[in-house]
Amino acid sequence: MMKLSLDELEKKCAEFKELEKRGTLYPMFLNMIKKGFEIEAMLFILSTWNFATFRYAIKTFDINGFKGVINKCKPIFNKLKNETFEETDFNKIQSEIKYIYDSLSIIKGVKYTGTPKLMHLKNPRLFVMWDSYIKRKYGYKKGTAEEYIQFLKQMQTIFGDIEWKDKNKTLPKAVDEYNYITITLEEMKKKKSV
Repeated sequence: MMKLSLDELEKKCAEFKELEKRGTLYPMFLNMIKKGFEIEAMLFILSTWNFATFRYAIKTFDINGFKGVINKCKPIFNKLKNETFEETDFNKIQSEIKYIYDSLSIIKGVKYTGTPKLMHLKNPRLFVMWDSYIKRKYGYKKGTAEEYIQFLKQMQTIFGDIEWKDKNKTLPKAVDEYNYITITLEEMKKKKSV
């Protein structure tokens, strides 16, 4: 499996900043979390970065059920709060990831693309986001917790040795931007040209 250079990652992050204007919302999500508006930040990311799924669920979205699941997962998130993408042995925290993933992914409007986004908001230093294009490109078809754990291990193999110094963006966020530019945008261009 190829390893990526810091230079290549930085180039793709610069492209992301240039091409994807929704990226300017990301600091807002994190700021909302810091200020205690966790649920609002989560709904905001779902409505902007998971809108293809979320828009169909919004009319019947169970906000109280959603809050209940988030609260149920809080002890597990707290257990993982000091874990980082670069240093974590994902084999040792598989059961925790599976519990959170399985709890969130059954929520209508969240599913398998929204779940890693919410997990990332809870721990931006540990979890890498994906979308359906990224998931498929790396060979994952179902979007299960087991596949997401394998995806995290795969991302760690490719990107984990990079000495990321940007204080405004975590390495998992940079990985997401790289994948978005090199996979999602390319797949969307192909789809438009058909």
